[in-house]
Amino acid sequence: MKPVIAVPYHPGSNGDYDVIERIREFGMKPLPLYFHIGQPDLEKNAEILAKGVDGAVLPGGFPYEDRLGFGKVPAKLKPFAQALRKIVDKGKPVLAFCAGDQISQAMRLAFPEDPPYRVSILENVCNAEGEVRYHGFRNDLVYTRLQCLPERTAFTRHLKEGEVVREIIAHGGGRFWADSHTLRYIVEEGLVVTQYCDETGEVKADFPINPNGSMLNIESITNRRGNLKIGMAHNERKINALRKSRANEVFASMREFIEEGCPDLLGYAQKRELAGKVNDFLYLSQPLNPARTLEIYVKMLTDDNERTTAQLFLGEGLPLERRRLLCLELAEGYDDIQKVLVEIAKMDFFDGIMLKKDLPLVSFPGEQPLLYTVKERREGKIVREFVPQKEIVPGFPVRDMQVSLPNPGGYKVLQMLRRNSYLREAVRQVHTGKVWFFRNEEDKKKALEELLE
Repeated sequence: MKPVIAVPYHPGSNGDYDVIERIREFGMKPLPLYFHIGQPDLEKNAEILAKGVDGAVLPGGFPYEDRLGFGKVPAKLKPFAQALRKIVDKGKPVLAFCAGDQISQAMRLAFPEDPPYRVSILENVCNAEGEVRYHGFRNDLVYTRLQCLPERTAFTRHLKEGEVVREIIAHGGGRFWADSHTLRYIVEEGLVVTQYCDETGEVKADFPINPNGSMLNIESITNRRGNLKIGMAHNERKINALRKSRANEVFASMREFIEEGCPDLLGYAQKRELAGKVNDFLYLSQPLNPARTLEIYVKMLTDDNERTTAQLFLGEGLPLERRRLLCLELAEGYDDIQKVLVEIAKMDFFDGIMLKKDLPLVSFPGEQPLLYTVKERREGKIVREFVPQKEIVPGFPVRDMQVSLPNPGGYKVLQMLRRNSYLREAVRQVHTGKVWFFRNEEDKKKALEELLE
């Protein structure tokens, strides 16, 4: 009888077809299961996932358009997340690619539920020799090296020790980040499965060998039992076989593991010294001096998809507002915030990109907040001015920069501002992020518990 493999997918998933085809090709039976906020059969599909399958494969794509962070929304769908955790804890195999990796990491699926392990998949930082060479989505061929024993996981048993495999990546957020405590645990417990490397197997920390800035060049990890493999490379695509890559072998190994009764593979774990760097990218953004930091809160006037998604989770009765946040640390002697903002507007940065559709509020320590708004329209031209405000915003804000250091978005903005001779001297550091506002502490607490943390 063929093993039944669940394929959980969400709005925006687009790798499910490839996954379904590979599951069939390697002698298993795919079972697509749809998970969406508020759908009538959400609980039913979760029960099937928890009890009615032999394993699961999480496909790639852009579920919920990566709103609220990479993989964060599916990870917060409690019936789905709880069911996936159950099949992992039972020792059944779970394989995840790209967005599936993001979801699994957002759930901390590779770790026990209780201990405070911190891991995230963040924006790519394509860094070489201390400089960002590229920032954004990468669709490319890379090489990965098997760093554990082949027998260590349910998906690597058909590979050779130290084998180098040519792989496909396609992501804007694939940078593996963990705090020092978690990274130490991952290495000491032998949870690293593959690292990015060159075609000879040498692990090099710089782009393009490390395509996204992952710590220690980590591409995929497992859990202690070895029945989980989560990584950014697309092992599921047919083109791997056409290019004579052995990436598809994860499916053959998965079926073999199920047929052998899903044994516990912890005995094959080995602590290994890993080549590569623990990239911290501190040059991207140093901590800001709050006494010198200009805060710009940008209110979206166009449809705010992140706010809409959060509202679906939290309920229509809980009002909330999201604003983009731009923090500029000013150099000593530069206290005229209106001049700073006028110089930015001259660059067509605010005026062309933000202010035509958004209303920013500006705050600086010791100064009255300002609203940059339309004063009048004359001869078809809009005239804007900075108008003092009594308060910047009502309510209780929650700041979210995900992992504040490094802050590649802020680094990118800083490089743009440095094209202006005045701003080159006036602005020392830039951070970007977002802020959520609630009407009271109770609403804020609910949002943090349900979604935003």
